[in-house]
Amino acid sequence: MKPTVISENVLLLSDFEFICYTLSNGLQVFSHTRILNIMMIDYTNQNLHKHLSVLAPYLPFLFIERKIRLSVVFINSSGYTMRGIAYDDFKALCNAVAKANQQGKLTSKFFLMAMISQQFLLQDVEHGHQVK
Repeated sequence: MKPTVISENVLLLSDFEFICYTLSNGLQVFSHTRILNIMMIDYTNQNLHKHLSVLAPYLPFLFIERKIRLSVVFINSSGYTMRGIAYDDFKALCNAVAKANQQGKLTSKFFLMAMISQQFLLQDVEHGHQVK
């Protein structure tokens, strides 16, 4: 059985609102589609790993091979099935974007994601790894 949403918390990053869903299994996730839109990646594309190849040197071992694109499937509060990216996976992605950006390895396509990643990492430190 798919986990269900037990709470939703809004996280404001720059001018963008992200909803962090806490699921019945305790996992915190962000909307898969929302994250891909910010990264300017077509969310219908089944080859997310190709878009993330520039980040491969900065991501944890086997991160892309775990097929993050399939991520977490859950039921939202309206009863619809959604895909999400786990909080920890999003954090790993933000760390990779921040490191690649510091080294000047990102294309302009990742500009918005770099800005949001910095904001997310700052808030993550301030809130002790939990969305409040």
